[in-house]
Amino acid sequence: MSPTRSGYKELGLDLVEPLQDQPRKPRRPPMGEEKKDEGAGDPIKMLLEEALEKQRNAMMDNFAQILQRIPTGGASTSRSHSGGATPFKVQVNFDIPIFDGQIDADAVDRWLNLLEGYFSVHDFSDREKIIFALLKAAPHVKDWWETYSEQEGEGEPSLFSVAPTWNSFRDAIKEQYYPVGSYEDKYIQWTTLRQQRDQDVHEMTNLFHTLRIKLGIKDSEKHLVLKYRSCLHRYIQEEMEFLDISSLGVAYRYAAKIEQKFKQKKRDFGSANQKHVKGTPKPQNKGPSQGGVAQDNLPKPQAIGDGAGSPR
Repeated sequence: MSPTRSGYKELGLDLVEPLQDQPRKPRRPPMGEEKKDEGAGDPIKMLLEEALEKQRNAMMDNFAQILQRIPTGGASTSRSHSGGATPFKVQVNFDIPIFDGQIDADAVDRWLNLLEGYFSVHDFSDREKIIFALLKAAPHVKDWWETYSEQEGEGEPSLFSVAPTWNSFRDAIKEQYYPVGSYEDKYIQWTTLRQQRDQDVHEMTNLFHTLRIKLGIKDSEKHLVLKYRSCLHRYIQEEMEFLDISSLGVAYRYAAKIEQKFKQKKRDFGSANQKHVKGTPKPQNKGPSQGGVAQDNLPKPQAIGDGAGSPR
């Protein structure tokens, strides 16, 4: 016998209303038919967006600090000297060895090239460049330079009344520490430089730049282009004569293309001649020469005589 409603209440139990009396909840569609949300309410996506936003804000703060350190004028310069923001600088490390003053053209060129690379990122005056270079040289190199400057000053007071430039120091170093005749030989090679018969444009261009760097030739780009063009083959010069060339790089590209086109035409012409020779008929065979004159192979005449074939 099942207990009544009052019996359930005495036992401390509550009856649940029938399910049909409660409003039914809509049934969720299966995963294949469910429309995926754009990510709203997804805890993983929310964490990622929060982390990205923090990273973006940190980058913007760092960028703003860098902009504040870059000097924009007199005001920023005065702030840096007064203990404010320091100017933004790029740190570049150069390993410049001590030049021991040996007579070696390659050693001198390597040392000077390293110095000029260092000066390209530091705003040094000519006097500061010379002082720094002497600090990177053996003591006797400094003694030589002081003696050299005094002698030049006494000999030409009107020319050396001003402080020497970095270019004059570099030329003097090369003249002193190049082997005897080396600088003169290179200069003569530079002035008489011409593209050789079996030399392509690439090889001649490398030699052109090597001599220009070793001799320390500082000229305008227009003059260097004219010098470079005069070193090329005549047919390349004629093709480049009316071209508007503004730099050595452009001149090299034009010269290489002209040379390539000329070589291609030469190959095509040679192959055409070979085909023409193969198609021509062969000449008639010549007989043995008599008296230096070739005779045609004509049939021999028959001898007239008796049956034995001997003349009477």
